[in-house]
Amino acid sequence: MKIAALGPEGTFSHEAVIAYDKKASILFSDTIRDVFEAVSKGKAGLGIVPIENSIAGTVGNTLDLLMDFKLKIRAEELLPIRHNLAGYGKIDDIKVLYLHPQTYEQCELFIKRTLPKAEIIHTSSNGKSAEMIAREKDKAKASIIPKIAADIYRLKILKRDVQDSRFNITRFLVISKEDAKKTGYDRTSIAIYPQTDRPGLLYEMLGEFAKRKINLTKIESRPSKGKLGDYIFYIDFQGHRVDKNVAEVLRKLENSFFLSVLGSYPRKY
Repeated sequence: MKIAALGPEGTFSHEAVIAYDKKASILFSDTIRDVFEAVSKGKAGLGIVPIENSIAGTVGNTLDLLMDFKLKIRAEELLPIRHNLAGYGKIDDIKVLYLHPQTYEQCELFIKRTLPKAEIIHTSSNGKSAEMIAREKDKAKASIIPKIAADIYRLKILKRDVQDSRFNITRFLVISKEDAKKTGYDRTSIAIYPQTDRPGLLYEMLGEFAKRKINLTKIESRPSKGKLGDYIFYIDFQGHRVDKNVAEVLRKLENSFFLSVLGSYPRKY
């Protein structure tokens, strides 16, 4: 199986692919959109994309692309995020840090306490950060990266687990042209576009789930890319689309709103 993921080598997306399928061949892509396109065009059977981090929040681009492409969520993968300070010199030598912006967010306290005077240079990915350090081999430069990146680019780990929170977890989605069969321990993701605004709109939508005792696990709004104040609501809830109570709520919502079922898949929590 070929799986598309955000590259280059050494990213947390790379780790997520290995966690999902150790035997998969990986098509590294430059952007999250490229991952979606690879699956849509048949260049890869599956794609793995980040959807949310327990510290930094939702990856809005992934939510948008779930609506732009007619693909389904087939599975989810939870990856504990462990950041490592890596380079060639010692911590006291470091004057420049190459960092992905989300890495900076997740390690900000460590950086301010340990390397308050270091110049921060943002990169496109953790893999790119490691690649740049490996190419330059400058003891005054370092990066904060996953262990897999340090291994691939043969960088010395100067300090392990430098993330600010030990509860740092990223949730990834596995995307495909088809979703998964019912397992009995499932999650369904949907997008609802109300198209019009009125008092009690959100209550009307969420009330359908409450009536059927369906547990919501996430709700998020994103701009519809239309007029200001126009939103699409993304909802995750427990259950599979073929379950009787889930099928009922989906039919009910379809009568009043534009509804897109993004997928039903085995849940990890």
